[in-house]
Amino acid sequence: MAEAGDGLYLRSNLARRVYQRMQTDERLRTTDLAKLYEVDELALTEEVRKRFVPLCMDEDTRAFLDECFEQSDWLVTQVWHTLAKAFLGFFMTQTSINGKMEGGLKKNGMV
Repeated sequence: MAEAGDGLYLRSNLARRVYQRMQTDERLRTTDLAKLYEVDELALTEEVRKRFVPLCMDEDTRAFLDECFEQSDWLVTQVWHTLAKAFLGFFMTQTSINGKMEGGLKKNGMV
């Protein structure tokens, strides 16, 4: 049996992956995402520091991230993405697959 990370033993590889995904999602949901915008300006060179423009999380970014979290809970969609990526990976790059899948979801009114 393999350990899931916090002392929990899961026999199935699929169950272990789902459990790890749930833990990661929960950690991201509780993380202060504004910290992603923090920069140690003293670590920048003088030339970069002069041109540096600090950013912050705006409403559109927050709405986008909320939508991402919601979609990550859609089990059927996640299974479809996993199967499609496995198949399409033989013919396309990961970036192309992501673009095609996102375009297909929008076209079908799922996003």
